[in-house]
Amino acid sequence: MRSLLSLPCGLLAGVLLTMWSPAAWPAPWAWITNQASDSVSIVDLATRAVVATVPVGRAPAGVAVSEAAGRVFVANAEAGSVSVIDLASRRVIANVPVPGGPVGIAASPDGRRVYVAAWYAHQLAMIDTTTAQVVASVPVGRSPAGVAVSPDGQTVYVAERDEDAVAVLDARTLAPRERIHVGHHPFALGLSPTGQQLLALNVLSHDVSVIDLAAGRVSATLPVGLAPYGIAFSPDGQRAWVTNQHDESVSVLALDGTPRVTATWRHVTDYPEGIAVAGDLLLVVSWMNDEAVLLDAAKGTPRGSVALGRNPRGFGQMLSTR
Repeated sequence: MRSLLSLPCGLLAGVLLTMWSPAAWPAPWAWITNQASDSVSIVDLATRAVVATVPVGRAPAGVAVSEAAGRVFVANAEAGSVSVIDLASRRVIANVPVPGGPVGIAASPDGRRVYVAAWYAHQLAMIDTTTAQVVASVPVGRSPAGVAVSPDGQTVYVAERDEDAVAVLDARTLAPRERIHVGHHPFALGLSPTGQQLLALNVLSHDVSVIDLAAGRVSATLPVGLAPYGIAFSPDGQRAWVTNQHDESVSVLALDGTPRVTATWRHVTDYPEGIAVAGDLLLVVSWMNDEAVLLDAAKGTPRGSVALGRNPRGFGQMLSTR
């Protein structure tokens, strides 16, 4: 699956980053997909150690933790399935067939539905989490990847990689609403906690399209490093961190007022991909080094690392509080 998912996807900062409170992120666990080990590593961020490894389907990439559902949903790209892990028992309790190379995955805020982008099938599937079955599927643009759901659960967004666009759909019916054109080959999507801005990470134009959702258009384009892949937000949505897959770096974005890049932290790790922020820690997953690197979220300085399975990705929402 390397050939599919590793396609080239791609002083003010310190002041801004000291404004958030670490207590805003009580998330001690990270559920990180290991593509080449067909597993998920569960990392205790308090002890900075892997406490369990859960076998899943072949080539897991996307992950969506839903505490509302009490489940973790894992997109197994080569298995054509979504593994459902119970948060409490840390065991796989179901495998849902989703043909066509499932990659991006996101859960609705209420935990009742999960949306999965099927890369080869050019479709978006909707899973009912109560029955663990696909209840609807619709065609979208070519090579869909990242998926995001609005905070009110009414809208779902899909990165149509080979269309240079983001599809906007009704979250209940999957009816298309509009298409927003962005940069070259969007892979990941990040929806700000306020639900006002959607960021598309364009892996071939090496930039981030900031979409004003009220206006339905791109309001800013921010140049970052080569092949931006993963994104994480502060809880107030005023800043974000972006991993640059082919640049060994993390870009720091300010989203208050005029969107801008405020810093670039270089030589973070080889092939940084998935990213998450928990308290004063920034977790960056390294595909090449089989580890999660921990950084000071305000300064970007190293705070340790955790060994994972082979070729970890952590593409999506991977943190839980239990």
